[in-house]
Amino acid sequence: MNESSGRISARGKVFRDPVHGLIRIESEDAVLLDLIDTPEFQRLRRIRQLGVSCLTYPGAEHSRFQHSLGVLNFAQRILAALEHRYRHESQAAQLIRDHAHTVKCAALLHDVGHGPFSHMIERAFGVLSDHEQRTVDVVMAPDSGVNQALRAHGVDPEAVRDLIKKASPHRLLVDIVSSQLDADRMDYILRDALATGVKYGAFDSEWLLGSLCIGSEPQSDNPGDPTQWRLCLDERRGLHSAEQLIVARLHMSLQVYYHRATRGWEAHLLCLFKQAAELARDSRLPGATPELVTRFFASDGGLSLAESLLLDEASLICAMQVWAGSSAEEHRDLAELSSAFLYRKKLYLGHELGGMKSGQAMRLAHDLHQFGKENRDWLLDPSEFSSYKDFDSIFATSRHKEAGRSSTAALLLSSGTLGEVSRPVEQDSAIFQTLGKSRGPTSGRVYSHRRISEKVRQLLAG
Repeated sequence: MNESSGRISARGKVFRDPVHGLIRIESEDAVLLDLIDTPEFQRLRRIRQLGVSCLTYPGAEHSRFQHSLGVLNFAQRILAALEHRYRHESQAAQLIRDHAHTVKCAALLHDVGHGPFSHMIERAFGVLSDHEQRTVDVVMAPDSGVNQALRAHGVDPEAVRDLIKKASPHRLLVDIVSSQLDADRMDYILRDALATGVKYGAFDSEWLLGSLCIGSEPQSDNPGDPTQWRLCLDERRGLHSAEQLIVARLHMSLQVYYHRATRGWEAHLLCLFKQAAELARDSRLPGATPELVTRFFASDGGLSLAESLLLDEASLICAMQVWAGSSAEEHRDLAELSSAFLYRKKLYLGHELGGMKSGQAMRLAHDLHQFGKENRDWLLDPSEFSSYKDFDSIFATSRHKEAGRSSTAALLLSSGTLGEVSRPVEQDSAIFQTLGKSRGPTSGRVYSHRRISEKVRQLLAG
């Protein structure tokens, strides 16, 4: 008998959540409870969902732990909606039932590879740039609590890995976990909007869930094959709720994720971490720096799985407290940056770059060197994002490339009849046509330390 069987009754277990109300875990899904209790998943309580956004929006203190539970809830509801809609279609209903545990586990675990300050830390160190791969490493490591919990309940870690890496032969299941219509996006937009108080993140999630259906890959030569099935929107009623979702994401990107002040604090931390890494490689960090933090910066983020479990935002804040108190001349910049971050003293000012081309940006970087050092005195922030990937935006996993297959990333419309080929949503929507052609800002900003900010302003004005 699994240990969890004694901790979850036949009535299941519920979590109270500010976005979803009650998130249920049924007794037959005891594996989810065991995964939640693993050290790898509990660590997400100590990783903020929005990194440094709390310095701009005081309410943005929510964690990756909360978000991951929300993604699980949306994944469960998507599976339930599809199973109900296709309850008389034995092939579709059986596919959903057979893989439900795998999908739920992948949805719950999709973020366990995130480092402190979430996406910001990925910009600091190349080894941390792919949190998805680090999630896979956790899932597949034989000595991880996650791997052991999956195996104890008969869930294949490789199947969970394939869903997270978009390598599963069943793209329908991948779409639930990772797509432009996935459980992840549905939760983070609503949760981030609630936490920040930004009202632009609203969309009709209930109607969207009720509009989900199954269609086949556009231009499929075998639409009856379950591996060709995709998560789609009902062409009769799903279009406008999907437009709401994508426009909400666009507005959240502009108002929250790429907010000028927030990106400035990210630039601040990037410069701080680059300085810490330089000192750590030369064994010159202040002596009271926690040993784990010293190893982290000396290895440019390359910690073992066991060590990474102990590294969280509290670890780095503790180190900053040590650094802020150092009076050594060699630690002057480190102390200044640490103290300013801890007490929210804005050192880096942002300058908009307008429609600057890549060649112009390169020349600007060359000119900025006369004022100081990159990643210490100034930093270029391209701030590129795309709110919607249209039909021509293709992703093909290495597995698909080997087989000569590819799959569109576009949102798709379908009648919901199994075996019917779907079509990209932009064929029916002027909003999606416009967003699909727009790739977002391409020039961004330059952030400079206050001591050179006026010189940078004059350079840009000239």
